[in-house]
Amino acid sequence: MSVIQFNAHKKYHVLQSKTRVWETHNDLTPHYRILFIRSGEGHFSLDGKLCDYAEQGVILLRPGQHPIFQEDSSAEIFLIAFDTWLSDDFLQKKEFSPDFADIYKQAEHLCDSVRLTQGKPLQNERDAQTITYLINQILFEVTQQPTSHNKLIRGSIDLIVTILARNNFESKKVEEATSRQRLAGAIIDYLRQELHQNKSIRVPELLMRFNISEDVANLCVLNQTGMSLRNFIFKYKADLFKSRMLKIDISELTSYLQSGGQQTPHLSI
Repeated sequence: MSVIQFNAHKKYHVLQSKTRVWETHNDLTPHYRILFIRSGEGHFSLDGKLCDYAEQGVILLRPGQHPIFQEDSSAEIFLIAFDTWLSDDFLQKKEFSPDFADIYKQAEHLCDSVRLTQGKPLQNERDAQTITYLINQILFEVTQQPTSHNKLIRGSIDLIVTILARNNFESKKVEEATSRQRLAGAIIDYLRQELHQNKSIRVPELLMRFNISEDVANLCVLNQTGMSLRNFIFKYKADLFKSRMLKIDISELTSYLQSGGQQTPHLSI
């Protein structure tokens, strides 16, 4: 496959090539980049971490980041690089490129706050297919080069960035929900352990232990149990007391039965 390359001065750069060719294009490293895996699978190294990549995978890169792919003759990538010319004096330069400045800023934020799993396809299959279609459209416009191709390419890039930003945000929500579930589980486990040991629960100490506010603690416990933090503590203490009242020492009960009911059994609380 021959290299396909297109540049829009001080705006964006488009490149499709094999991974081994991509690694020679260090001139794009100073820019924010979105890299798509067109074909192939394997491993790549980024910031000292080994990651997997697969077809339709997405890699978001800040300036200076440069992934190193394992040698794979079938691996093919498509790259959009956003020229960082706009990053200095953004508001002033935006006047000269208003149609692209907003796209650049969105791509900048996307690459600076990555929530997607690097190298993996989007979980939303429909969005992944849409991006594949848009990439094919960009490549068609680049190779055909009609008079309106620049506007069509820019429009496709805008849609790709918007789709990725939406999926990145959705990943953030899932990540935060998972984090809250883990926190709620840790709080409840701690409360149960302390109450089983007959320890007093002081809410301020609990909040300091988990470094959270009472509002956050209430929300976590409420989502997990349907009760506020203090109501959960009160109810669990009451239930624990009742369960202990019901535990009768079996040996004493046996002795009581064997004695014909002459002894009085003791409750173990």
